[in-house]
Amino acid sequence: MKVKPYLFLFSLVVILAFILGVRYGQRIEKNNKVVDYLLSITPLPSSPPNTPAPTKNASASPTLFNLKK
Repeated sequence: MKVKPYLFLFSLVVILAFILGVRYGQRIEKNNKVVDYLLSITPLPSSPPNTPAPTKNASASPTLFNLKK
């Protein structure tokens, strides 16, 4: 049984795995750049809008107190 053909096939498989890994890494890097760009253009959450202060304090209805008597 000759060993050289098996070594050659193993080296081809290693080279193929390396090439596929590099291509996969390039695709991931491209997706990361897209996500970073999208996150950079979206506005940050701001504070809630100013709401006017109430002009009068709420109090309990006087009719509720009259019912208790």
